[in-house]
Amino acid sequence: MEFLLLTKSTAFLIGPIANLLGVIMDWIFQACDLVGIANIGLSIVLFTLIVRLLMLPMTIKQQKYSKLNAVMQPEIQAITKKYKNKKDQESMMKMNEETRAVYDKYGTSPTGGCLQLIIQMPILFALYRVIINVPAYVPKLKDMYLEIVHVLQGIKDYNVNEQMIELAKQQGYAGVSNADELLNSDKIVDVLYQFDADEWNKFEQIFNDPNLTNTVNQYVPIIDKMNNFLGVPLASTPGFGFPGILIPIMAGLFQWLSTKMMTTVQPANSEDPTAKTMQTMNIIMPLVSVFFCFTMPAGLGLYWVAGSVVQIIMQWFINRYFNQVDVNEIIEKNLEKQNKKRAKKGLPPKKLNQVTQKTVRNLQDAAEMESQSKDKAAKREEQIKKSTEYYSSNNPKPGSLAAKANMVKQYNEKHDKSKK
Repeated sequence: MEFLLLTKSTAFLIGPIANLLGVIMDWIFQACDLVGIANIGLSIVLFTLIVRLLMLPMTIKQQKYSKLNAVMQPEIQAITKKYKNKKDQESMMKMNEETRAVYDKYGTSPTGGCLQLIIQMPILFALYRVIINVPAYVPKLKDMYLEIVHVLQGIKDYNVNEQMIELAKQQGYAGVSNADELLNSDKIVDVLYQFDADEWNKFEQIFNDPNLTNTVNQYVPIIDKMNNFLGVPLASTPGFGFPGILIPIMAGLFQWLSTKMMTTVQPANSEDPTAKTMQTMNIIMPLVSVFFCFTMPAGLGLYWVAGSVVQIIMQWFINRYFNQVDVNEIIEKNLEKQNKKRAKKGLPPKKLNQVTQKTVRNLQDAAEMESQSKDKAAKREEQIKKSTEYYSSNNPKPGSLAAKANMVKQYNEKHDKSKK
């Protein structure tokens, strides 16, 4: 995987996107530097916010598909049930045709939800490249590392030093496999960017060169200040110490909350395989977040946390918006777009039929009835609780004078009733 061995990504499609995102990252860093806060952590947070806002249209489209999917699922499940035990080619073709007809009726396609994710994947991989190796895309930070690299390259046979090669091999994905790789300045920057305080000390001791030591002492404190965010060194893995361990914990927590809020757009359905998949993802994704944030540099974990927080805020507004939007309006807009394409092909327009409208209304009514039923049950439970408390408070303590008086009263009431 060549793109993992170079400071800047040269991978097809991912490389150009990473370069574009890197430009945005550098602009943000320069803006922070202008106000006296040249910090990579703050830049990552602001960078995440901007990128998420740029991806907002795709997020909204994905949520629209989820809302439509809730309406379509009963019909699609009915078709699947109809052809459940029929495996011949003719039945399979009919099932596909009927399923496609359902999607056409609602003005969408089976790939409607997946398409947005597919578009986002190269962006996410490119984001990973920018966050995992910030010096490649922020020249001011890279120049500081290059000052150290130039002094190192002035030391004779530095690249064949066994201790140096061993130290470089330990740097995860940025590590080297042979001495030749240490001749590449960008590759050395990759390695140095992963160093913690102990590894910088080892680096100085390996060569014991006064010029190299002075250069390291000059630039490393500035680099550390840039790479440190709220006490967490962003180029190193968080580990189990405080406050680094907060990054994986918050990443898992916010990822769970984010996915939970995203699934509220689509009502729960025990028979819907998509809903079951989402429930599984609600458990798996937070655990994956925690694992990656423990094993990768903290800078990537910070991006993960910031991304989830921004997504939660955006999702809250998106959910409020979709709660007020009629599904029929979404379907009509989809059909309008589809009809424009059909008109170009010389085909007649499609209309939102009464069956579709009735299906949507039934689902909405069912949701409202379920909500009302829950409210009634909650009110009745509250009334029972209040009644129990009232009678309990009026019930005197057994053996007390009040209890004996109450027994006499009950006896008299019963005796009077028997006379009548």
